[in-house]
Amino acid sequence: ISYANGVALSADGAWVAVVETNLNRVLRFWLRDADCRGGGGGGGGGACPRAGETDVLIDNLPGIPDGISRAPDGGFWLALVAPLSPLPRHLAPWPRLRTLLSHLLPWVAPFAVGSWGAVVKLDERGRPVEALYDPDGSHVATVSAATEVGGRLFLGNLGGRGVSVLQL
Repeated sequence: ISYANGVALSADGAWVAVVETNLNRVLRFWLRDADCRGGGGGGGGGACPRAGETDVLIDNLPGIPDGISRAPDGGFWLALVAPLSPLPRHLAPWPRLRTLLSHLLPWVAPFAVGSWGAVVKLDERGRPVEALYDPDGSHVATVSAATEVGGRLFLGNLGGRGVSVLQL
């Protein structure tokens, strides 16, 4: 996995979503088949056939993914920290440099890509159903986390001084 970032468990506990920041995608790591219960097999008593497999939940994102959280409806909120840039892919062979630059992102991003804020709502299958943008970053930028509670969406960001709250 190239720079694993956020993780969130599916509503049924069958798989975990893992944000792969450098490749601008979210992977699905299967813990068990949806029809398997616990670690045992389905009806046949054998091992769960999908356990241990990995596939792509969503890719071709409009920005660089960071945090992911499960929404109350079983879907997910995916934070996009910056618009797409080829830089993370080019830095993949140098993990220490990549990590250093990720810590400098709040200070470098406004000069490199400008201010921008985005979060994408995914359904329980990883399909985008809604996207919220602040194209100039005037209200929220460098969104790194999103959590929905009680009809409100709380947004954390790398460069801000607090948490933004949206009424849904």
